[in-house]
Amino acid sequence: MKLRTILCAVFAATLLGSCSYDDGELWDAVNGQEERISALEKWQKTVVEQLNSLQGILTATDYITDVEKVTKDGKEGYKISFLHAAPITLYYNADNEVSGTSDEVIGVAKDENDKWYWTLNGEPLVVDGKTVYVNGGDDIKVEVNADGSTKLTIGDNEVTVPGPITHPVTGVSDKDNVVTITLNGGTTVDLPKYLNLSKLLLDEYKKETAGEQTYELNLPEGYIIKLIDAVPAGWTIEVNNSALRVVYPSSGDAVVTFLISDGKTQTVMKTVTFKAAADPGSTWITIEYSGALIEIPSGVVSVKVTTTSTVTTAALRDNICKPLKETTSVVNIDLSGVLLSTAFPANAFYMGTPLVPETDYNTSIKTIILPEGNYPNIFGTAFKNCSSLRSVTINTTSVIPGQNSATWFVGCDALESIFVPADKVETYKSTWDASLTNFIKAIE
Repeated sequence: MKLRTILCAVFAATLLGSCSYDDGELWDAVNGQEERISALEKWQKTVVEQLNSLQGILTATDYITDVEKVTKDGKEGYKISFLHAAPITLYYNADNEVSGTSDEVIGVAKDENDKWYWTLNGEPLVVDGKTVYVNGGDDIKVEVNADGSTKLTIGDNEVTVPGPITHPVTGVSDKDNVVTITLNGGTTVDLPKYLNLSKLLLDEYKKETAGEQTYELNLPEGYIIKLIDAVPAGWTIEVNNSALRVVYPSSGDAVVTFLISDGKTQTVMKTVTFKAAADPGSTWITIEYSGALIEIPSGVVSVKVTTTSTVTTAALRDNICKPLKETTSVVNIDLSGVLLSTAFPANAFYMGTPLVPETDYNTSIKTIILPEGNYPNIFGTAFKNCSSLRSVTINTTSVIPGQNSATWFVGCDALESIFVPADKVETYKSTWDASLTNFIKAIE
């Protein structure tokens, strides 16, 4: 029988058994009874929701990813989100305001085998001589009997308690990657939060001078991190839950693998690269063009060329680009400091001649930054057969016509990006050769 029906029947019997009554008092009583019925129905729904939520949390095999404080109908609670499963919300009691003043408290506890079971007033809940254990598949129901007692159903188990029951959650805290649920009587449930283990270490660490470097980790208690590869000669790499300690030599790289685990069900292998000293490519030398053929120092990797006056297309090709493309150590070229108002030259970085194009490749150059300014075009085969070229940055503020674009990057099989001003991206995609569309990107 429904709660409202039971209480209304009891109320009606009380009225019929009375010899006389005051009309105003009657309506006050009716209104009061309606409020009580509404409160009891709300209590009934709240207790069922919270017991089901608690059961879901205790039996979850998923990881908690987030705990968010929420408020509903003036009651504080916490929305607990999981890596895969749907969120669960717990609204806890403070001074029993959710479910009345009854001392009949439903709770949970663990046995000697670490299995959760239900309790009533702190004692194991026993039905037909058997302890009722927490089972994620059980349906929980709460019903009010005609005599005011409460029937609690957990799966196939039923028990009747003298009055309203109180659900046990009194608080939730989130600290140090552990979610703690506090229950009536002081019992606590500690649940670990999910950590993306692969993100605990970076993919790469680097130090530009030799010496020791310590990186803080602060893994939660119980987590495991171990170095499982041999450390290369000349290196010191040590790790524990609080820090990663590396002693870098003067040069060289070390690639090692770590094992990281939460100590329970989640384990990952993380490969990390350590780089000693500066990457030679990050050290640039600047050469100022004076009108004659520029000279490239031996072994230089990254070169920036500047001019104090405007250069012609021919001068740029013969005096600047030619020595750059013929110096096999040069990898990165920055021409943004070159003043150019005429077209960027044809064959600027093309090594050979049309007679033997299949044998003439530049295999060292990877990045080129073109001059800034208003030069009107890039002539054909400008970067032809630069087989290692990955990116070209075109800084010009003018819109470059695309009539030669189909020949610019012939033989540039490593090309990944053509960086252009952000406001020119769509223009260039629509006017340059279609084979270049996927490479065109905004300058970062």
